[in-house]
Amino acid sequence: MPPKQPVRVEPLNNVSRRITRWLGVSFPDQFPFVFVTGCPKSGTSWVAQLVSDYLRLPFPRHSPFPIGIPAVIHGHDIVLRKFRRCVYVMRDGRDVMCSLYFHLSRQVPEGDRPAMSRRHSQIFPGLVNRENVRENMPAFVEAQMKRPYSTPYNWGAHVRTFMDSRREGVVGVRYEDLLADAAAGLASVAEGLTGEEADPDRVRWAVEKFSFEKLSGRRRGQESRSDFLRKGEAGDWVNHFNREAAEIFDLHCGKTLIEAGYEADRAWIERCPPT
Repeated sequence: MPPKQPVRVEPLNNVSRRITRWLGVSFPDQFPFVFVTGCPKSGTSWVAQLVSDYLRLPFPRHSPFPIGIPAVIHGHDIVLRKFRRCVYVMRDGRDVMCSLYFHLSRQVPEGDRPAMSRRHSQIFPGLVNRENVRENMPAFVEAQMKRPYSTPYNWGAHVRTFMDSRREGVVGVRYEDLLADAAAGLASVAEGLTGEEADPDRVRWAVEKFSFEKLSGRRRGQESRSDFLRKGEAGDWVNHFNREAAEIFDLHCGKTLIEAGYEADRAWIERCPPT
């Protein structure tokens, strides 16, 4: 008798996630979910934890089965028209690129010319050594513009769906604002979702419970490239973008970067080092 094959959990997670989303948008009264979404590595997991704790709703993660109770649902969807309640997390797209680079490169072996899967060869085209971050960034950004990780939309198109869908029930929060004052950011989200003044004690408890320091065991800004919570800082892109990476990002997302308020004009490109 042939040995039993192990159950592949990841595909089950993907199916259950699609079914859960369908339930939430098709039957919002029966399945009153709060969707927390944004580009990968924008701080969506952190915001989902904060919202879940404040609203006292479960936050089921990686479930192989569809969710059938009121809950906070995390994902990287665009802002869908039928989302009844949605929190969109926005982060500077250049920081998103850098955070995503370090997140995905953890799965690439160390050393020169590492053996990579076909998938990682597409994510890191031409990579010689993962530690040469600034040298690798242009090709990585170009790949993320053409075939984004975990979403069909690059950063500019993804953020645009939020900017074009300002309506009741859709609440936006910037990652950078949460870093500066997490309590104020969470209070604003809570008021937008509930229509009521935020409870300062519940806000404070949630912020303390899910602080970077408590979750990572490190001070904010203290980097650990091997961890999911790498650095918890804004503006790190200046350490890793060269002129070529900046020009590629600007070509695809420059207009949205300015309209989202992260830059006043395109002068930032010239401030990046040539190499």
